[in-house]
Amino acid sequence: MKKTETNILIIEDEFIIAQDISEVLIEDGYVVTGIAEDIESAISIINEKEVNLILLDINLNQPVDGIQIAHIINTDYQLPFIFVTAFTDSATIEKVKHTRPYGYISKPFNDIDILIAIELAISKYKFNTEVKSSDFSISKNSFFIKTKNGIEKVNSNEIRWMEAFDYYSFIQLETKKILATTTLKDLESKITNPSFIKVHRKYSVNINYINKLVGNKIEIDGTLIPVSRLHKYNLLKSLNLM
Repeated sequence: MKKTETNILIIEDEFIIAQDISEVLIEDGYVVTGIAEDIESAISIINEKEVNLILLDINLNQPVDGIQIAHIINTDYQLPFIFVTAFTDSATIEKVKHTRPYGYISKPFNDIDILIAIELAISKYKFNTEVKSSDFSISKNSFFIKTKNGIEKVNSNEIRWMEAFDYYSFIQLETKKILATTTLKDLESKITNPSFIKVHRKYSVNINYINKLVGNKIEIDGTLIPVSRLHKYNLLKSLNLM
């Protein structure tokens, strides 16, 4: 999806912050389809206009907060959203995890934080949509691995990252980590999924699950993974940032 075809809704009760975000998006080529400060105006915009992505504050100083709005979006509209908030405490993060956001930006932020998060969210949403609409894609990307508990079938679309561990390797899925009795190099040879990229001699990641770039590290589901200088250029290139 081109930037000029990406309609973004901003849900933020602080007018100055909302305007700053809007200007950054418009300057970069995105379309700001509206700014809302509460649930009523947000739902009105979603129902009346085309919305492809939502930037959502958590604390709106309203009876219905951003986390509750996120649940409504998931239930009624199935639209991707990114939290933009000053709340980074563990209790809030735990609540946020259950809403399955496409990103999490902590205030204060700079322009590049917003733009990178949006690029990653759009890429991830496109990937998830394609996976859901294609049973062939799912079967094509499945393979078998040896574990200490026997042979297990794994779908590469569901893998967050793979990590070398001595002569073995870990495969991180959404809710569990599998110890494969094979090397990372062998695992990499089994995967034909173009979404995987090596970011470190010990790590290969699925770029569709990257939430954030933090210096020489990437964040996936709250875990920071190192990116070596040798592999950083290819990572940025794969994310269309070079």
